[in-house]
Amino acid sequence: MKICLLTDGIAPYVTGGMQRHSFNLCNELLKQGNVVTLVHCVYGKSALPKQEEVKELFENSKDLTVYSLRFPESSGMPGHYIKESYQYSLAITSLLKDKFPQFDLIYVKGFSGWDLLQQRKKGIIKTGPILMNFHGLEMFQQPASFAERLKSYLLKSPVKWNLAHADYCISYGGKITSLLTQIGIPDSKIVVLPGAVSDNSLLEKRKLPINSKFLFVGRYERRKGIEELMQVVTSMPDLEISFVGPIPPSEKIKRNNVHYYGEVKEVSALNKIFDEHTFLIAPSHSEGMPNVILEAMSRGLIPMATRVGAVEELVDNSNGFLFEPKSVEAIRANIELAQLLEVEAVLERSSNSINKIRTNFTWSQIISQTIENFQRVVEKP
Repeated sequence: MKICLLTDGIAPYVTGGMQRHSFNLCNELLKQGNVVTLVHCVYGKSALPKQEEVKELFENSKDLTVYSLRFPESSGMPGHYIKESYQYSLAITSLLKDKFPQFDLIYVKGFSGWDLLQQRKKGIIKTGPILMNFHGLEMFQQPASFAERLKSYLLKSPVKWNLAHADYCISYGGKITSLLTQIGIPDSKIVVLPGAVSDNSLLEKRKLPINSKFLFVGRYERRKGIEELMQVVTSMPDLEISFVGPIPPSEKIKRNNVHYYGEVKEVSALNKIFDEHTFLIAPSHSEGMPNVILEAMSRGLIPMATRVGAVEELVDNSNGFLFEPKSVEAIRANIELAQLLEVEAVLERSSNSINKIRTNFTWSQIISQTIENFQRVVEKP
């Protein structure tokens, strides 16, 4: 198939689970022999990569065409991200308007296909089916603060418009499917495609030693529940925990048993960190299907996560701990429960994490499901 993939950035140029998913999806589509046109962007003052530089990151890149853009920047006024996203979509349409009719299918991340949908609605551009992925639909989940509530309010209307005018909407499953239904998307337009990890990252078995080291991986963002976690860390002086991500110096807890790795982009480096820990803490207020939980489980970590998004597709009592978001007490209580686990119980949950990934969430499985769904929507009259 000839597939156009419109993204809001790919790893390693942009850090985040959505961007890692975009990179992996593109790579797996290429490995399966599809012809892919990729549009991605960089932010701020980051250098704009050349096409050959980007292509070197992918396998089977002879079938890949890359367009690199710079994400627009405007004022920091409320709603600026919506304005910038729309401008980005305009740039994409201008770039590919003569090429869109040539693709069998267009896969859109976020707002990157906004103007394309408008042009198609007006009859100016003809396309094959357009599939849209807004990942966790966080704007329809519980906000973490007043500022997040305002941001969500502003985002809801344009997100609904984009989803309504796409031919199909991607869900990671679980509560994400329920959110799409609540928004008004009919079941016939929802395509469930979970996230996945590389088969090469999957451990056969968790390696000893087993310890009680905890790990948080993510941005210092209110939505990630890190403020609640920091309160717990402060109140538990013996807790050994590590943080991966750009934590502001003013927010760091200065103790010998609290470690900071900073931002880690290399998969091999992140896997090494995973292998030095036993528990992953993901106390987010809203999520899709977090890449970090998938990746950590593939290394045998025991996930401790909130009941949001599609998290419950990954985590249950057999392999981890689930708790409600926004609760300092729930985080503390589950950490204490984790610390009480016997070695045999740790090994069992660790093994269950690996087996769950092996059975349901490797790219070799998910890409097959993806292509089957792509072929179905392309062939549908």
